[in-house]
Amino acid sequence: MPALLTKSLGVVCPSCDFLNVVAAVRCMACGSATEGAASARTDVAPKLQAPEISNTAANDATTPSSPVPAAAPPGLKRSTSTTTTPMPQPQPQPTRGPPTRPTFQSSAPTQTTPQVAAPKFGLTVLAGPARGQRFRLAATGAQVGRAKGAILFPDDPFISPLHATLSIRDGKLYVKDESSTSGVYVSINSTETIPANGTFCTGLRLFRFVGAVEPAEPWNKVDVLVYGATVPNGQIHYAVEEVMLGDRGGRCLLSPGPVLTVGQGRCDFSYPNDEGLAPRHCEISPLPDGAMIRDLSGGLGTYVRVTGERPIKAGDRMRVGQQTLQVEALS
Repeated sequence: MPALLTKSLGVVCPSCDFLNVVAAVRCMACGSATEGAASARTDVAPKLQAPEISNTAANDATTPSSPVPAAAPPGLKRSTSTTTTPMPQPQPQPTRGPPTRPTFQSSAPTQTTPQVAAPKFGLTVLAGPARGQRFRLAATGAQVGRAKGAILFPDDPFISPLHATLSIRDGKLYVKDESSTSGVYVSINSTETIPANGTFCTGLRLFRFVGAVEPAEPWNKVDVLVYGATVPNGQIHYAVEEVMLGDRGGRCLLSPGPVLTVGQGRCDFSYPNDEGLAPRHCEISPLPDGAMIRDLSGGLGTYVRVTGERPIKAGDRMRVGQQTLQVEALS
């Protein structure tokens, strides 16, 4: 009888045909062996040959760290002590920063621009009460005065409390007159143009170019005229006067000539005892809107007054009060 029927239905005895209970081994009526005994032996055999393994045992068998020991043969006592292999501990990984990006550099040699040092300037007093003194200007310049500034001349009565400012910009030196009373004068290289009523100095003398002098108007037989020399009609005359101490007018020369001269001798303005003058020191040539000054001193210097700000360079000279200063380039 098939195994499925013997498990589901009762067992029929082959000797007396008695219907026994399910899986009966012997007949309940005659005691003969039934087909349920063969079925029971068949079912038991596989269990002895292949015992069932639980899920836990199966999982432990697949784990490398806890292997399941093989079944011991009959008659031998299985050892309960097992050797466990320690699992390797994970090594700490070193802390890594952000990945470095590759840099691409040209194979051409790098050209470095040489650093050009800023020029340095100084002042040396060539003439005056402070003759021989030297001053080193700061990187931005300095101020000159009698009471204010880095360069002081406290005993010079012709220097204002704040007289001038020296500034260094873009490697160049500039001088500015700070509305001083006596003014700042700078030497000219060859020629310089000055306006009417402009001043210039040579040696120990200060001059003012007055400009053109117009003839007097004809008398109208009503007004009263003031005594004085007349200016010839029909030709323009120019006047140059010497300025005395306290801004007073001194000697004045009126001439229609194209050139007026200043020097030690044989000039329109001659000063034989002034050692700061050359024999023919300078020339004044009148212009329609001023005059042109030409230096002929051979290094003694002719100076014009600074208006506003003026650039100067190494080798130029300045007159501030009674002091004559020369600009020097320092290393």
